[in-house]
Amino acid sequence: MKRAELLFDPPHLTLLARCYEHPRSVTELAHLTGTKPNTTYRRVKRLLAADVLTIASIERRAGRSVRRYIPAHSTFDVPFRDSPYPSLSAYLNERLNLTLKAGLERSYSRLDLPEMNIHLRLFFEHGVLQVDPVMGDLSVSETYAQVFAPAHTVTRWVPLNLSPDELTELRRDLDALTARYFRPVQDSERQTAALGLFLLPG
Repeated sequence: MKRAELLFDPPHLTLLARCYEHPRSVTELAHLTGTKPNTTYRRVKRLLAADVLTIASIERRAGRSVRRYIPAHSTFDVPFRDSPYPSLSAYLNERLNLTLKAGLERSYSRLDLPEMNIHLRLFFEHGVLQVDPVMGDLSVSETYAQVFAPAHTVTRWVPLNLSPDELTELRRDLDALTARYFRPVQDSERQTAALGLFLLPG
């Protein structure tokens, strides 16, 4: 399987999510996911071959080696043409609520995908999988600022110009919200929900 197929395949994605929490062995991954060790081992081998997982450590136990695995990268960019979505509209329908979808569709309609080189960036934080469109080597925020924000959308990137004390207080408030509303991904889940925070002027 290609990297893009692995990253969007629920069983392989579940293993990756578990390795983001903590370096895991095949035995631990099999136990956590309720999968046979041989099946888990084959999936781990595929993720290693695709440079999605890497070996974090090798321990000697009872005369045998126990390998623990971690993600090879903090984020993964997948060319949109290699994603399972047949179109950006299909991506929007699955990932976004109707209000945000309506606003962003006006921006996406401006894009010629082959020329704009749009990728989908996958990353985990607080146990939640996030998938965002990115352009080339830009970050998510840079993509929105340079490509999407100039169009007429419901979203804008606004500099807050906070003092260090104000920024510390804001981060503390956001951390408290995150701790309250985010929860780890469950093995049986195929989709996740994320809390969206929008800071508006005034």
